[in-house]
Amino acid sequence: MKQIYYLVTIQLKEFYREPGILFWAFIFPIAIAGVLGLAFTSKGVPQTRVAVISSSHNASGLSAKIEKAFSNPSSGNSNELGVIVPQVLAEEEAIKALKRGEINLLVKEDEKGNLEFSFDPNNANAQRDYLLLSNALLTMDGKEQGSSSIRKLDSKGTRYIDYLVPGMLAMGVMNSCLWGVGWNLIEMRMKKLLRRMSATPMNKLAFVMSFFFTRIFVTTVESIIFLTFTFTVFENAFFGSIPAALLIFLTGNFVFACIGIFVGSRAQSAQVGNGLVNAFTFPMMVLSGIFFSYKNFPDIVLPFIKHLPLTLVADSLRAVFIEGAGLAEIVYPCVFMVGIGFFFLGVGLRIFRWS
Repeated sequence: MKQIYYLVTIQLKEFYREPGILFWAFIFPIAIAGVLGLAFTSKGVPQTRVAVISSSHNASGLSAKIEKAFSNPSSGNSNELGVIVPQVLAEEEAIKALKRGEINLLVKEDEKGNLEFSFDPNNANAQRDYLLLSNALLTMDGKEQGSSSIRKLDSKGTRYIDYLVPGMLAMGVMNSCLWGVGWNLIEMRMKKLLRRMSATPMNKLAFVMSFFFTRIFVTTVESIIFLTFTFTVFENAFFGSIPAALLIFLTGNFVFACIGIFVGSRAQSAQVGNGLVNAFTFPMMVLSGIFFSYKNFPDIVLPFIKHLPLTLVADSLRAVFIEGAGLAEIVYPCVFMVGIGFFFLGVGLRIFRWS
């Protein structure tokens, strides 16, 4: 027991003497919990948006009816399950908003007062919005108001899987580059390989460039396998330009590889290295709208979220895959990502530690 006591004491002292480990073990989880808590805990009533098709009979009247249904506290809708905010949109605009994840549900009314709800039945949020809205509209003032029908939006581009696949592709590029570059550099430093390599006639620029080419090869193979599976099993949509998709893919590899070099520029232990990589990957996976629309976050943080590298890659890929975007539409996000990449690359090389 005495030997166990001393061995445990040694390990605890080693742990607490490393400031980086203390930060990533205690402070970082608290910070992430605080940010996510603020993002997902609403002080007011949660709101979702629904599109009222402008070509439907009395679209403005239907929109006013929805506002009335969810502004009446006695109905219980606003207090228990949330508020639905109507937007009068042309059907083409509504479909585009649905593809982007900004809305989940379309509704229109005929001359007899019958309602038609359009949504993807495989989208759980869309099902919830449908049940909430149909219950509110069909039982206003405590009596039946009419009948309703459901139109399934299961064509390519309107399904949840079409929204998910480009986001998963972007996330795969990010994880491959940050772990493949950042973690590899940290591991090489821990094994003293960087010190040995720096003492050779090796060209340091060639050393950095090797990581870019390696990641492009690896992510290309990973992406081909992933897309082959999704196109075969789910027949997901692809309406845009192949050159545009390739440009986004290469730009995404560049920006995340540059961030990986920054992450791996100084860390010397596995604990700190894990924390640094997760400090970049985890917040972006949550904030960047990979699994759900980031429009659910407060408006004040949306400009920041929209310019995160993972958000730029995911949104650009979605624009190409499901909206049919070409090169002209993705120039700005690609240029912005290149700028982010050069910033992290410059800082990373400036503070890079070879030993």
